[in-house]
Amino acid sequence: MTTPVIGAGPSAVLRAALQLYPEPYRRERGEELAEVFADTTAAGGRPAVAREVLGLAVYGLRVRLGLTGATAAGRLLAVVAPMLAGAVAGATLVAWVTTVDRIVNWLTWEDPYKVYFSSLCAPVAAALLLVAGLLGRWTAVRGSALVLGAVGLYDLADAVWSSSFDLWWSGYIAMATLPLVLAALLLAAAPTDLLPRPGLRAAGLVLASGAVGGLLEAAQSWDDTTFPLDLVWFVVMLVVPLLLTFAGLRGRVAPTAAGVAALVLAGPGCLFNIWRGSGGVSQLLPAVGPSVAALVLVAVAVHRFGRSEAAGASGAIGAVHGPA
Repeated sequence: MTTPVIGAGPSAVLRAALQLYPEPYRRERGEELAEVFADTTAAGGRPAVAREVLGLAVYGLRVRLGLTGATAAGRLLAVVAPMLAGAVAGATLVAWVTTVDRIVNWLTWEDPYKVYFSSLCAPVAAALLLVAGLLGRWTAVRGSALVLGAVGLYDLADAVWSSSFDLWWSGYIAMATLPLVLAALLLAAAPTDLLPRPGLRAAGLVLASGAVGGLLEAAQSWDDTTFPLDLVWFVVMLVVPLLLTFAGLRGRVAPTAAGVAALVLAGPGCLFNIWRGSGGVSQLLPAVGPSVAALVLVAVAVHRFGRSEAAGASGAIGAVHGPA
């Protein structure tokens, strides 16, 4: 592979960006990537070079992680994206509305800037996320989701540090924050070229997902420390999405996407409530072992009986989309 020389700095950075691609991909398309890079940056300055290097690096990571439009994971994330955008936005907004009275009390604390950030940043970002999703503006969706994820990560890190790594309090805060972080990562990983175009169908899916996420948040007393709900309900809420994700082993993208979205939204809360409702990890082990074994057997059975069908579907889709 020949790397164009465009000054000592850009050439070295370009070589570093190309190293992010898998070796077979570099052998097959490395020279083509380098030539395109030289053509697109010939008349530009350093900003153009930096932009192209960043684009090459990001796509290299996508290829290495299998998150392009030609992979099953990439196609799945593109289907999950509008569901996640709506569900996380709806759940965040409902959680904020139902705790407005507590937020008003927070505003009287001695550190108002921290309170303003914690109480207003998340709902504002969630509202922007919902509007951007309805309009099909995926750059804005990703930006808003990343802000939500950053807020969630900050709140979780603050809880872990302030509680001296207390497992109960960290898990309690993680119920609300981990869905934001996971959704931001999955939305950022979704292939741009496969995301749905603006339209009534995509907007309807975002709106419906927002309603489901809001209803789920309103129906569950996630932060009620008296644990009012039956433990079996949380087990069902966790197992059903897991079973739905097994549909992916047979090439069923839509139910798999619904399962992934449900796991992102409700999984952390279910895991925490199962843990605290059962009395700790030691009490969970006798039930977790058989449950995991049963899920593995289901996955193996679905994969074995649906392998030929899934392979045929993947081959047909690959023929349409072509190589990455």
